[in-house]
Amino acid sequence: MFGFSLLFGLSGALQAQTDETEEKPLHPAAQSPATHLETLTVWGQAATEDNNSYTTDRTTVATKLPVALKDIPQSVSVITRQRIEDQHMVTLEDALKQVNGVTVIPNDSSQSQFLSRGYGLNVSIDGVPSTGGLSGAEQFDLAVYDRVEVLRGPAGVLNGSGDLGGTVNVVTKKPRNQFALNGTLSTGSWNNQRGEIDITGPLNESKSLRGRFVGVAQDRDFFYDKAHQNKEVGYGVLEYDLTPDTTLSITHTAQNNDVDASYSGLPAFADGTLLDVSRSTNPTPDWARTYARTQETVLGLEQRFDNGWSATAKVRRLKQDYGFKDTFAWSGVNPQTWTLSYARPRDFDYEYERHAVDTYLSGPVNWFGREHQFLLGYNYEDYDRRYTGGRGGSIINGVSLFHPNIPEPSIAATSGGQTRTEQSGVYGQARLKLLDPLTLVLGGRSSDYEVKTRSRSPSTPSAWDKGESVKGHFTPYGGVVYELTPQVSLYGSYSDIFIPSDDEKAGGGTLEPRVGNQYEIGVKGSFFDGALNASLATFRINDENRPMTDPQNPDYYIASGKVESKGWEAEVSGSPLHGWDLAAGYTHLTTRYLKDDSNSGIFSSAEPKHTLKLWSHYRFDQGLLDGLSLGGGVNAVSSYAGSRGTSVLREQSGYALVSAVASYALSEHLTLALNGENLTDRKYYASIGGLNTYNTYGDPRNFTLSLRAQY
Repeated sequence: MFGFSLLFGLSGALQAQTDETEEKPLHPAAQSPATHLETLTVWGQAATEDNNSYTTDRTTVATKLPVALKDIPQSVSVITRQRIEDQHMVTLEDALKQVNGVTVIPNDSSQSQFLSRGYGLNVSIDGVPSTGGLSGAEQFDLAVYDRVEVLRGPAGVLNGSGDLGGTVNVVTKKPRNQFALNGTLSTGSWNNQRGEIDITGPLNESKSLRGRFVGVAQDRDFFYDKAHQNKEVGYGVLEYDLTPDTTLSITHTAQNNDVDASYSGLPAFADGTLLDVSRSTNPTPDWARTYARTQETVLGLEQRFDNGWSATAKVRRLKQDYGFKDTFAWSGVNPQTWTLSYARPRDFDYEYERHAVDTYLSGPVNWFGREHQFLLGYNYEDYDRRYTGGRGGSIINGVSLFHPNIPEPSIAATSGGQTRTEQSGVYGQARLKLLDPLTLVLGGRSSDYEVKTRSRSPSTPSAWDKGESVKGHFTPYGGVVYELTPQVSLYGSYSDIFIPSDDEKAGGGTLEPRVGNQYEIGVKGSFFDGALNASLATFRINDENRPMTDPQNPDYYIASGKVESKGWEAEVSGSPLHGWDLAAGYTHLTTRYLKDDSNSGIFSSAEPKHTLKLWSHYRFDQGLLDGLSLGGGVNAVSSYAGSRGTSVLREQSGYALVSAVASYALSEHLTLALNGENLTDRKYYASIGGLNTYNTYGDPRNFTLSLRAQY
């Protein structure tokens, strides 16, 4: 498997040192060792790998500056490496399912949709924004990341254009300046076999050159029939101190993922009601397949100055080859014959390529006896999507839901296209200490955005057709944090983000961009010397300038639609007592159309009104139970419907999912753990789709046994 030559080479060195989306959304796109390893403070990041905690002292998702959670005037959650290992999370979906206020909706066996506060989430990689790179896009394995940071609500200053739900910032693992080796072997329900290895350490005597390698191999079936996955991941990073104050890094990640008979959910009955069939039912023909070959390279340079300032530059290139061959349900199921129609088979190949640059300068300034923090930066991304493919035959009628014996067709490529999205912007932020307890946070961004499309062979090639375009759009941000005590802060903030439109208005031109703005107020606390963080917040998002049919010119649009999303959240994470780790969150959410053509009431029916997420974990370190760790939790939601053309006939009632873990330290270096999910075996739909597909059952009861080695 690829990457293992790199593994062995690095290991030896360390030892020496001791657009055709249509019906199926595609891409738009155990405890740490007792020995404490010294962490290098570079790249403006605060490491969480050593803190053995469910919280972190600082995060960078809201700004490039490392800031304590209680000093950020917006809701932020962090899934740390310790919690990832305790709950045996292996995908980004696993992590985001545990984040307060986030809803994960599966698309198929390898990618999902992610919602918060009524809207989709954006993504950044070590702070570098990636346009449309989260929902509907295959993500890297969670083994390459140190932690996952989530900011809820619009975040346009650092991201530019995007959705209103917030931003997920994944922070990659960094090299260490002492040797460490971690490895995990696991086996689980449905023949789920997985191995991980993580090696890091210095590569020269002075420790100015450091490296890290992460390798993953996974082979698994699923709870539904026929589907099978084979995944391989290799992640390598080198850091070199050109001088004591200058660090150069290069990171490369490669992931191969192949899925046979990928599952996109079930159809419904012809009258619109949901099926009640075995969860193992997979209506996908056994010849269907999906593949993804993803390569990402990041080059970084950081210069630190004696006055506390630093300059950082990162260049990112991602290339993914993605393809599928399949057919899928085209109609509802006849309840008498249990038959249905299938769409014309299709075979498509996609190429996605991203080139991004992010540069910024940050540091303190002393004015009037107080220290203030400033940030100024520029980022740019070119996102290129190309496809070729075709469809074969015709709609296939009278197919059995349980035995879709559809012959595999040979399909010629008959169409091709290309879409290119360019986005850039200059951004800045200031944290002004007006009084000892009072901090004013101001930010702004000027953005350019352009989309263009064209046909490519085997379609008749065409010239570029210009789509959405925005020049110099200004995005403001403002927040205030008042420190009631050294442990408790009150805050309020205004944030927004824009979404370009290509809807035409009467008289020529397109509508002004949609603007989503959020008002949030809350209280945050940090207790037990930062070991426990807590927050309580209320928010309101106004989604304005939504396109509506022009009543005077029905073929055109006016920008007068409006949606409101509002609610409140409470969250606690960290260690209230020695050995006890806790993460708990509750979200109350309502969304509604205030003005729209449909006048349909609820805006985001896929998100429950009430969500509770709780996980508690205790480690015994003395007496007869020394070495034993026990954990358990529950994720509970109220009823929800869906966002893919659903009707009231298709609704999932509320439910609670119970999970637990028991682990035992066999020695100083070996830990055995048994994780269980959905222990009550609750049968439920994780996704509510349309009449023909995307009605997806959630995982039944399942278990994973893992052995972790740490040196």
